Amino acid sequence: MIDTITNAPLWATLPVLGAAAFVQNMAFTAVSRSRNSADVAYHRRCSWASNGVWFVIQVGLFGVLFQALTTGSLAKIAAVGVVYVLATTEGSCFMMARLLMRESDKQRPGAKA
Repeated sequence: MIDTITNAPLWATLPVLGAAAFVQNMAFTAVSRSRNSADVAYHRRCSWASNGVWFVIQVGLFGVLFQALTTGSLAKIAAVGVVYVLATTEGSCFMMARLLMRESDKQRPGAKA
């Protein structure tokens, strides 16, 4: 997988990185909110999703950053950073808005068991 990512042109990998980073922070936001709920099963599902996506994004991000670093291009490194920060921020905000509409009872943050 890393060979495929590092051999692809940066313009082709940035949309994939952006999509994966968006999903990564959706999962991270869900696990952070679920940790503060009173539903252990809900938190377990969110943790599996968050940790699984985190692992995949780390493998992919390493490949994209490796490509940018080996070419010595500050512009490519900046592009990776901008895409990653933008996608993770928007993924987190998107998931928070979605969860605010659907969390109830013991899944709400601050709920008592």
